[in-house]
Formats: sequence, structure tokens, C-alpha cells
Amino acid sequence: MGRVSKKATVQSVTLKHINEKLDHIHKDLDQNTKDIVELKQQVAMGRGGLKVIFYIGAIISIIIGGLKIGKFI
Repeated sequence: MGRVSKKATVQSVTLKHINEKLDHIHKDLDQNTKDIVELKQQVAMGRGGLKVIFYIGAIISIIIGGLKIGKFI
């Protein structure tokens, strides 16, 4: 009896390759989603910091302006 070997068809190799690529893309997509969430949090903290600096500068400007008007400086 002849030996029967099961050869992989071109279609099965191609589908396997495509499946591996899709898995890789899925992992990259998950990582990108996590990075985007982290970046949004960093941007929000940066905006909050700028608002605080703006308000502190405004308060200092008001105080200095009031002192100049009162002729203390």
C-alpha cells in the first residue's frame, strides 16, 4: 500500500497566514486603544494645569493692579 500523506493546500496555508495577521492586527488595535485612553487622560491633566496657572496669574495681576491703583507700589 502506498503511503498517504496529508499535504496542506495552498488555501489552508493562506487562511492560516491571514488568521495570524488578523490576530496581530487585533493585538495592535487593543494596544492603540489603551494608548489613546492614556493620552486623553494626559491631555486632560495638561488642560487642568493650564487653567490653574491662568487663574493664579489672573489673581496675581488683580492684586498687583489693585496695589498700583492704591499707590502702594
